Amino acid sequence: MVRIVPTYNLGLLTITRHDVEKITDALGIPEYRFEDIVDIARRGWQHGDTISESIEFIAQRLVGSELVLAMIILGRVWEQNKRD
Repeated sequence: MVRIVPTYNLGLLTITRHDVEKITDALGIPEYRFEDIVDIARRGWQHGDTISESIEFIAQRLVGSELVLAMIILGRVWEQNKRD
């Protein structure tokens, strides 16, 4: 039996401003979206048994610069859990 695995376009990273302190400003993401993105990244970490399942969970919910930011956050959550 052949299992068909879904594929996802991870979108494009768009950097809109270079002279800012917040990553949301640099990526053109409204500040009010940040907590939602963090939440999705954390839920992605908790979803499934593998990192690819976590990435798939996030990619089903976000695109573009929001997806890139969520992947960065996922990496940080992964590092933190690895240390703990």
